[in-house]
Amino acid sequence: MEKDQNTRLKEIVGRRLEFFKKKPESAIYRPKASSRHVSGLYTESSVREHIVKSDYGEAAGGTNLAPNPIELLLSAMAACIEAAFYEFAVHKGYRITSLSVDVEGTLDLRGFFMIDDVEAGFRDLRYTFRIESPDDPGELKKLAGEVIAHCPVVDSLVKATPVSGEITVTAALQ
Repeated sequence: MEKDQNTRLKEIVGRRLEFFKKKPESAIYRPKASSRHVSGLYTESSVREHIVKSDYGEAAGGTNLAPNPIELLLSAMAACIEAAFYEFAVHKGYRITSLSVDVEGTLDLRGFFMIDDVEAGFRDLRYTFRIESPDDPGELKKLAGEVIAHCPVVDSLVKATPVSGEITVTAALQ
């Protein structure tokens, strides 16, 4: 089954590479997520047909039903590195036995709590990417570096991304 899945993935990547080279405007992708408050610090976000749950640990006032938003960000980074690497490794014909990525960061929570003039975001992020394969370690490490440099989640964290929006407040009935 995995061989069929890998063959299909290799074909999809090949078609997409050629198509985006010919029609760059077709490569524009606009993902969307919508979130709603359920109760306390627990929320549910809709992404395509999926529900992504978020909550805080009990020590932070949550009910610990799911990862908190910042943990989901770390998870997104790990998943993007892992999936993108696998996609390109299969496309290039590498044999992957196992992949795993650990991501951790450092936050100063005074930023979140608006104490002093401390930034709310990460001070740093660190990853450990483990690849198991019978293929050339040097080639795999080179591909991993290229993939990490082009991972959309990593890129969005590394560069300043403009954030804009609107806030609406409606009167609730008493």
